[in-house]
Order: sequence, then C-alpha cells, then structure tokens
Amino acid sequence: MKRIRVLAVVAIAVTASVPAARAADKPAPDEKKTAAPAKAGDKAENTVGPVDADRWLAFFDKFVAYIDADQNDCDKMAKDLGAHLDANQALMAKAKAASAAGKKLPAAAQQHMMDTLGKLGPGIQKCGSNEKVAAVMSKIPR
Repeated sequence: MKRIRVLAVVAIAVTASVPAARAADKPAPDEKKTAAPAKAGDKAENTVGPVDADRWLAFFDKFVAYIDADQNDCDKMAKDLGAHLDANQALMAKAKAASAAGKKLPAAAQQHMMDTLGKLGPGIQKCGSNEKVAAVMSKIPR
C-alpha cells in the first residue's frame, strides 16, 4: 500500500514540477499543431514547452488508464504498468531532470492531472498491497 501511496504522491508532485519528454511508443507530434497555449500565470522560463507537456500527459493518462482498467486484476496491472514504465524510461529521466532544474508543467496540464487523479482511487485500494504492483511502483524515479 505504501508504494501505491507513493504513486499518488508522485502524481501530485508531477502536476507541480515534472515536465515531459518524447514517449517511446508515440511519434513526435508537430509542435505547431499541438498543445494548448500557456496560461497567463505560466512563466515561460519555468514552464516546460507545450509539446513536452502533451507527451507527459499522454504518458500519465495511459498510466492512470492501466490502473483504472486493471483494478480487478492486480497481476495484470503490474504487468501493464511495468511495460509502460519500461517503455518510457527516457521520458521519466527527462522529466526528472527538468524537475530538478525547476521546470513545471503549464497550469492547464497540472489541472488535467489533478482532474484525472480520482480514477486512481479504486485501483489503488484494490491493488495497493499486491507485491507485483509494489515492485513496479519502485521503478518510478523520485
């Protein structure tokens, strides 16, 4: 259960301080066609770009979707989350580096993540004590 709580804390921390990188399983989107404009309160020098924010949100949404979809099969959840994390190690490393540099997600991306966190609850409650899920959660960089 502690590892699942760590995920929730990481997800909240990510909304405040983690950017994105190119997801391994997605081609790079055209920067001119994607991403919402920065909000008035976002300072460009402290905010990741819209393409990176979109990539992080795609990663995060898929992560949450696995927890939501697999909430009745913890072993499947562990397998799906593990594969997703393994495929996106470069993304997580870039996000960690940007966070260490003081970069944040744009306000709209932060709000999207906060709105999405509610989907984690049932899966976290059901699989929080599963050893395989806990082992996968340990792969999340701090």
